[in-house]
Amino acid sequence: MTDPVPEKKRLRQELIARRDALAPAERARLGALLMERVLALPEFARARSVLTTMTIGSELDTAPLIAQARAAGKTVILPRVSEPPRRLEIYAVEDPRRDLVPGIWDIPEPDPARCRRVALSEVDFALVPALAIDRGRYRLGYGAGFFDGLLAGRGARPLCVTALPAAFHVESLPHDAHDVPVDLAISEAS
Repeated sequence: MTDPVPEKKRLRQELIARRDALAPAERARLGALLMERVLALPEFARARSVLTTMTIGSELDTAPLIAQARAAGKTVILPRVSEPPRRLEIYAVEDPRRDLVPGIWDIPEPDPARCRRVALSEVDFALVPALAIDRGRYRLGYGAGFFDGLLAGRGARPLCVTALPAAFHVESLPHDAHDVPVDLAISEAS
């Protein structure tokens, strides 16, 4: 069997390059379709709290999800990378313009002095980032294992969804015992 770590590293580089190569207009079109599908989910409508991430690089723009959740009175929850040993902590964010500070890798993160830390069990709906997803709903992330660590041992909550263009849905991805599949994978075609 092939060692999954070198294979995952190669795949990450390839997938980021493919995503970055999408024309901005096509990326925006696909992102709008994907977000429309996420926002139309009955599980999103019923959710009182929504976990997502702030967009980095050429990722799916999560601003519409955050805006819709806030407009509907839902609690918006964003991750923050902790001090070493690094792991994801999640915080309720009332106002992203006011409550975020540059975090590790300059990704906007909740300011722990302003935001309330929450437990994963308080989250109803999670939009989980990925570079690709396979038929078993295993994601390929950036390689730090932050989301797998956060989701390990979760029960039925939260519902975990990954939304990616169909070109990033693949038959199979290498995965390890600690990798956690999501509940639902969405594309512009599904």
